Amino acid sequence: MTGLDETDYRILETLDTYGPLSASELSRILDISRSWAWKRLRKLERLGLVRTIKRGRLLVATPTGASYKAILRIGILRASEYPYILPLRRLLLNISDRVDVVVYDEAYKLALDLAAGKVHLAMAPLVTLAALHRLTAGRVHIIGGGSGGGSGIVYAASPTGRGHATTMASTMELCAEVKRLPGPRVYMGSGDSILESVAQGTLEAGVVWEPYLTQAREMGLYVEECGLPFCCVLGANRSLEAEYARIGRLMSRAVSEASLSRVDLAAYSSLLGFDRRLVEATVGSYKFLEEPPIAEARRLLDYIRSTIVPDRVISDAFRVGP
Repeated sequence: MTGLDETDYRILETLDTYGPLSASELSRILDISRSWAWKRLRKLERLGLVRTIKRGRLLVATPTGASYKAILRIGILRASEYPYILPLRRLLLNISDRVDVVVYDEAYKLALDLAAGKVHLAMAPLVTLAALHRLTAGRVHIIGGGSGGGSGIVYAASPTGRGHATTMASTMELCAEVKRLPGPRVYMGSGDSILESVAQGTLEAGVVWEPYLTQAREMGLYVEECGLPFCCVLGANRSLEAEYARIGRLMSRAVSEASLSRVDLAAYSSLLGFDRRLVEATVGSYKFLEEPPIAEARRLLDYIRSTIVPDRVISDAFRVGP
């Protein structure tokens, strides 16, 4: 796109994050005048990047399916497994003016944001993306490869509590299903919180990923590898459907670059907020996949089903009074 400036990008980012907004709401959030916000919305509407819809007496703006041509947002989890995100970000500049990487701590939150269009692409667990594809009637698709390995179970040295911790509908929960970890199962929102619960002994075990596994080993905790053939893969919001094949090819190129160690790990570590030493020591725990692991997913389909809908779902779902 041409003729966009920082204010235009800020408006598009805000609309992606907060959904349909009026000019008044945008002016408050961005600290600009209402007339200036309205003028910019009209400009973005002429470019086909936003559309206005009537809600009651208000006109509100929302991004169109073409907004990714101005800003494309990729979500990743805070993990050592995606060094190829840096070459992918560079390659995606062939599709969009600007590519931003957003780091998440929880896979399910990332997948929900992908389904809602708050991010356009996501490196997220295959299990999570499959669940959201079903629940959103195809608003999310898996279009590229990713990583395998790098996950494991950490055991408490002297547990005072029972059960294990994991993240919801994720590769970590898939590992807990495959390994048949004894319950109760406790869901947590980050690798840090899972590792802390095990280190303190409040739970018997926790399922985490690198570099949290290496941090657990450095604490003297026992670690058992999950041994799963896949973890996170490239998911896309349906607004990018016309670009799926192209993005899939760019993803393969990015993974190939990372496999040849042509990635700035210092920059990647900074993006994640991890110490470079930790990322350099753990990135090799992952196997990079240039193509989606369809055959492996089919082989583990029964476990994937039980991860998405575990036995406890029915009892947990009902809240029936006496």
